[in-house]
Amino acid sequence: MEICISDFKARSLKLLNKIHHSGESITVTMRGIPIARVVPICAHKNDIDLKGTLIEQNEYIFSTGTFV
Repeated sequence: MEICISDFKARSLKLLNKIHHSGESITVTMRGIPIARVVPICAHKNDIDLKGTLIEQNEYIFSTGTFV
């Protein structure tokens, strides 16, 4: 994504949040010339979010604590 410096200044908090969650980078320009690139520290593309995901279902999934 490419954005001019005045738009980056006006929307910086939203853009930084977007970068953090999407993992993409932003190139900041001044008069059409790239002057900076903003990149996330940790790209979330490789992170696995297991929240709400059932990895394996078997007969012990709802166990009472005693195993047969």
